[in-house]
Amino acid sequence: MHNPTTSTAPTKLFNRLLVMGGSLVAIFTALFIVVVVVAEDQMELLSLHHWLDAEASRYERDYQQKGITDAYPNPYEFDFYHSQKSVPAWLSHYQTPGFYEHHLGPEDKHFLVRRAPDGQGFFYVVFKDNADDYLDHYESKLQLFVIGLGSLILLIAALYAYFTLRQIAHPLQQVLQKIRQMPPDFADFSVSNQYQELQQIEQALLHSKRQIADFFRREQEFSRFSAHEIRTPLMVLQGSAELLARLPNPDPRATKAQQRITQSCDEIRLLTDTFLLLGKSRLEAERLELCHLNHLIEKQLAQLPSQHSDGPVFEFLPSSDVWLESPPSFLIIIIRNLLKNAASYSEGTVRIQLDNQQLRMSNPSGSQAHSILKQNQGYGYGLIIVERICNLMNWHFHAQERAEHFEVVWGFSPEKQPTDSQHIDNQH
Repeated sequence: MHNPTTSTAPTKLFNRLLVMGGSLVAIFTALFIVVVVVAEDQMELLSLHHWLDAEASRYERDYQQKGITDAYPNPYEFDFYHSQKSVPAWLSHYQTPGFYEHHLGPEDKHFLVRRAPDGQGFFYVVFKDNADDYLDHYESKLQLFVIGLGSLILLIAALYAYFTLRQIAHPLQQVLQKIRQMPPDFADFSVSNQYQELQQIEQALLHSKRQIADFFRREQEFSRFSAHEIRTPLMVLQGSAELLARLPNPDPRATKAQQRITQSCDEIRLLTDTFLLLGKSRLEAERLELCHLNHLIEKQLAQLPSQHSDGPVFEFLPSSDVWLESPPSFLIIIIRNLLKNAASYSEGTVRIQLDNQQLRMSNPSGSQAHSILKQNQGYGYGLIIVERICNLMNWHFHAQERAEHFEVVWGFSPEKQPTDSQHIDNQH
């Protein structure tokens, strides 16, 4: 019995592409927001620095041209300090020209340091408010513009991602639809994909579909021909063997040959029926019969001594009556394979145990230590055909070699015991 393997459900390619495309749009959206926020802050800061620089330049120009020392920058927006006069303690530490930012409690002060035009120390131009208050009255317009532009970009990106996914997913769906047309009962599909790579896949699918159709056609023809062309000469041989058996005082050698012909015809007919049934993916209900497994085993055991006079001793130990719903040829093939292989490759006593769940056959290993595990040996194709039958009927089959003996376990699910009338019909 094969243990079922657990596996996760496969992911749809379209969903994966959708997630990848959506993630890409989300990443670009986040980057766009970051760029806008950073650009807005930098623009505000650069504009403030430009204003500070313009006020300081105007003060220097007035001093150079007119000698005016009290034309200070706009007092409503800036504080003006000179290092030779009173300067706040926090500002006095800055003694190098340039733009600076200083956190003074909850305030964020931005200011410009320059050398005084009279050559005596430095002067300071300090913006009164926080830097982010500089363009407050422009931010609403800027935000509206950014929101509009960002929405347009997101819309374009979403449409681009959607149409890109459509360009990829639609041809793949076409290939998937043609995979559904692979069974032989569907007509051949055309290779019509617009992409060269997918056309090659469709061409390979079409080629495989035609090969599968040819295989099924040959199988059906073989089944139909074998049903007639093999069974017809078998009937002729069997009829001829029966006719020879009716002749008075036959030669002993002819009698023995006639018995071999009859037996061979029975085995060929049995194998033909079995192989035809094994070629089917599902058995029809009319092919199934309720068979008494105990009776079939006893019948096959009764035929062994004449064929294997020097073989091992078989010990059949049934614990209950077992009935299986199956084609009779399947059960006969399995029993004959196991018994004949055990008879050919075993020494000592072969023990056969039968209960409601399984048949267990074990035999000691001797000098010919390959017994019933021998593949491709014995009746028909040995254990290979037994495994094929068990797979088709959902039976369990397991063979293994132990320390001192070989063992085969054939597991099944028996049917309910039939009524008396059914039991009598099966015996006949």
